[in-house]
Amino acid sequence: MKALATALVKAQASIEGAKKDSTNPHFKNKYADLGAVWDACREALQANGFSVVQTGNLVEGQWVLITMLLHE
Repeated sequence: MKALATALVKAQASIEGAKKDSTNPHFKNKYADLGAVWDACREALQANGFSVVQTGNLVEGQWVLITMLLHE
């Protein structure tokens, strides 16, 4: 757990905010889409031994997305 916490602190220290480069047509405001969020954190996570895995699962007749943050 100590190695995990240390790696996460290092990763978070080097992650900068995602660029708000998409526009919400309803509210006319800018936001960071999923691609921009992933671009902002991917390199820092990978450099510190993290990976992100997403799977779909059927729960009570509804599909849900499960996201796991894994460490080496």
